[in-house]
Amino acid sequence: MQTPGHAVVNLAILTSAVTPEHTLPILAGAILPDVPIVVLYLREHYLRGLPEERIWRESYQQPFWLNLIHGAHSLPLTLLGTLVGVAAGSSMVAVFFGSMLLHSLADLPLHAEDAHRHFLPFSHYRFISPISYWDVRYHARKVALVEALLVAGAAAFLWRDSSLVARLLFVAVVAWYAVTYWRAFLR
Repeated sequence: MQTPGHAVVNLAILTSAVTPEHTLPILAGAILPDVPIVVLYLREHYLRGLPEERIWRESYQQPFWLNLIHGAHSLPLTLLGTLVGVAAGSSMVAVFFGSMLLHSLADLPLHAEDAHRHFLPFSHYRFISPISYWDVRYHARKVALVEALLVAGAAAFLWRDSSLVARLLFVAVVAWYAVTYWRAFLR
């Protein structure tokens, strides 16, 4: 799932259960698991000048990056963080890690050959899904369309109770999905 989609979907799922003060931890938890991927891409593409193919084929496969990325998508670690937040009486910590947990759960069925090791530190097992949100060999045209519609639906759900700034961000995310879908699958 694309990072902006995680933010919108997690907000739609979690905001009805928490107060408006929890918006930032929800967003941070939704985005944080993908931050190492963004840092890797920006570093390799803009600082080192590597083409995308080499970034994903070589740089992404380095143990440091794989461990960091897969650790950030660990279901046991995010569940532990959520439970620690609940046990400590910190709703902000619980919501932050709960949002990370939702991110990881959403990614689990949407990654084929690029699957994360979602069960670290207990297992290096990777669930190789039969579907992918980006790889056309694994039905990405249909999966990405369903994802885009889900994100648009989540944005519509949040629209009524949102500020003007939030509404503008929702429009930007839905536009992002439209443009990336067109560029990846239609042109």
